[in-house]
Amino acid sequence: MHRDPVRQFTSDESGAGTVMGLLWFILLVGICGLAVDITDGLRNRTMLQATADTSALAAAIDLPDQAAVKATGVAYSAANMGTDINGWVVLPNDVVAGAWDEDARAFTPASQVPLGTPLNAVYVMAQRTNTNSNPLPVNFLRIIGLDRWNVRAQAVAEKFHPPCLNDGLIARHEVHISSNNSFVNYICVHGQKGVKIQSNNYFDETVRVSMYDLDTLQLPSSGLDSNTGLDNALTEGSLDPRDVNHVDAIMASLIDPTSAKFADYVPDFITFIPDSNGNIVVNTVDEKFDLSTANPGEIYHVDCKPNKNATIPNNSHVDNVIIIAECELHIGSDATVTNSVLGSRSGGNGSTDKANVAAAAKVQLGLPDNCAPLGGVMILSNATIHTASSTKIDGVQMIAAGDIELGAADMGINGISAQSGQDITLTSNNEFGLCSGNVNPVLVTWYYRLVL
Repeated sequence: MHRDPVRQFTSDESGAGTVMGLLWFILLVGICGLAVDITDGLRNRTMLQATADTSALAAAIDLPDQAAVKATGVAYSAANMGTDINGWVVLPNDVVAGAWDEDARAFTPASQVPLGTPLNAVYVMAQRTNTNSNPLPVNFLRIIGLDRWNVRAQAVAEKFHPPCLNDGLIARHEVHISSNNSFVNYICVHGQKGVKIQSNNYFDETVRVSMYDLDTLQLPSSGLDSNTGLDNALTEGSLDPRDVNHVDAIMASLIDPTSAKFADYVPDFITFIPDSNGNIVVNTVDEKFDLSTANPGEIYHVDCKPNKNATIPNNSHVDNVIIIAECELHIGSDATVTNSVLGSRSGGNGSTDKANVAAAAKVQLGLPDNCAPLGGVMILSNATIHTASSTKIDGVQMIAAGDIELGAADMGINGISAQSGQDITLTSNNEFGLCSGNVNPVLVTWYYRLVL
């Protein structure tokens, strides 16, 4: 008996699974394609973020030169993500100089920054998009009609100078504070590896005492109770005194007016008196030279004989000079130094155990003028700086590769920026505070960070 072929065809269920299989196959390909292509998109998004971060940080070093900022940002992006594979992920218009407002967490392009506002930040957009003619191609998702992703990342890098480096005592190792001292008027104290404090010290409400890890704070048995205001002053954070890394280069540049960095390192309070040819005068002398007779507006390079020291005599006044010695530099008792840079390079070979800049008792460093534009002093050492008791410090910047030891008179420090590559030690019975505003002027080593 023969079956009706039409009825047989319509009732035949063989091969039904093929249709369902094809539907499930398409769905599976879509899911797998989505996973693979999204993973690739996220990978590229991570690469773009790293590129934006790197380019922004590198370009910020060139601020405020906007042309250089753009060129550096583009160059670093190409080095990070090769153009042969990725195209140009950063174009010149993707790099924008401007100003960053930390309080508002906002970036303002240079074109909108008010006149006179310094440019302190760089915005970078890194992208693989139709806009840059380099969208990210996809693979499996082509089956559902999607053939490319638009992927982008942005970053803002800020050029800044940590306030505490203008206004305080910063040690790469520890700060040791003896008893019966007062800290007032916004001064900062930071020991990257810790702070050791004896008893009966006073910290007013404006003072900051910080370290990388508060567990490194060392206190007497009486703890916080014997140090009024310390509890409020304590904070945790990292701060590296980077000027220390450049102290040898700074001193080398200061005795060579032809060096590229000379103008960067000379403080504003130095007023040079050129010779008849218009050149800045550099005098090379030995340790026998009477530094009290140094001519204002000139540079003195003291090239000492072995085991000899250079000395600023007792009761003398040195003003408006740069003195860089290849031996220890001693400042005699009752001497006054104003508008000057003093430095010693006698440490050598990384040695930091010699007090190669030392001030005797009753020395006046800087004018007691509340850090007015003139009168300041900069002291540089590739080893240690030491001041004896009854030293008065007014508007002074100190940078030492080794320890800094301060023995000051009561009310003896009124404006200081001290950076030590090792420890800072403060003696007893002193008051440490700041002028109205920052120490003036302060040699600036810029810091850079990502803020967005």
